[in-house]
Amino acid sequence: MTELILHHYPESPFSEKVRAILGAKGLAWRSLQVSMVMPRPATTALTGGYRRIPVLQVGADVYCDTALLAAYLDGAAGLGGSGPTLFPASNLLAAQTLARWVDTELFWAAVTLRFLPENMGSFFADPAAAQAFAEDRANFAAGAQVRRPPVDEAQARYARFLAEMDTQLGDGRPYLFGADWSIADFAVYHMLWFIHAGGGMADWLTRTLQVRAWMDRMRAFGQHPGEAITAADALTIASEANPLTIEQMSDIPGILPGTTVDVAPVDYGVMPSRGTLLRCDTQTIVIRREHALTGAVNVHFPRHGFGVAASG
Repeated sequence: MTELILHHYPESPFSEKVRAILGAKGLAWRSLQVSMVMPRPATTALTGGYRRIPVLQVGADVYCDTALLAAYLDGAAGLGGSGPTLFPASNLLAAQTLARWVDTELFWAAVTLRFLPENMGSFFADPAAAQAFAEDRANFAAGAQVRRPPVDEAQARYARFLAEMDTQLGDGRPYLFGADWSIADFAVYHMLWFIHAGGGMADWLTRTLQVRAWMDRMRAFGQHPGEAITAADALTIASEANPLTIEQMSDIPGILPGTTVDVAPVDYGVMPSRGTLLRCDTQTIVIRREHALTGAVNVHFPRHGFGVAASG
């Protein structure tokens, strides 16, 4: 089996979601730690303009956005992972809806709360790092179609969510929808992990005993680090592999397979990746890209939350 290479950095909440899924599934993985801020030359060579983290590289195929990474790691590709599915049929709509809400609405409340002065912890090593991060994220936010809530609204949103979550877990269930985990557990976990990484809001979990116990169970999944790999080795793996053969189709009138397209998130971090469209259906978007350092690669995106446009 081709190795799983995760491009990530330790402080990234969405990377923590994937690290926890890898641990829960018992999957071996390679760790390529990238900078918290741009540039990220190796990752960009693979993806083009897409700049969100994490990215999962599997040979010459690259998977973007944690929704798609979760689906890939769930075992559809025959990875041999263990444990229950992330997408149980009995709770699929509820679990997916909650996960999407957490990754969007709760995420922006989490950003507000994590960067409160009393909750910063050791996020930045020095003032220069803080300045570089601020400048990088200002560029990242250009063109964003989202709103970051003020502190009072973020606190109210989070307090209500914790109370409702504590109630749902109050019947003794180990996970949000019963005896087994789902994608909702990992989406909620990484957001709580991010909010509480600074240590300044510990009392919020102290007041919600069921959530705290659930958090301890989930946190254990993320304690299995991958084996380090260098950027040069990751690029070599891509260049020596052949991308998957993709059955070509498009459900967008006027944009056929073979068209040069730009693919980008529709909410924030809207920098596009350009390539040749291979497939666009209700689940995924796949483009083929070429780069001197990688050769031909397929870049995969989820359909939900991403747009496709013919390049000008």
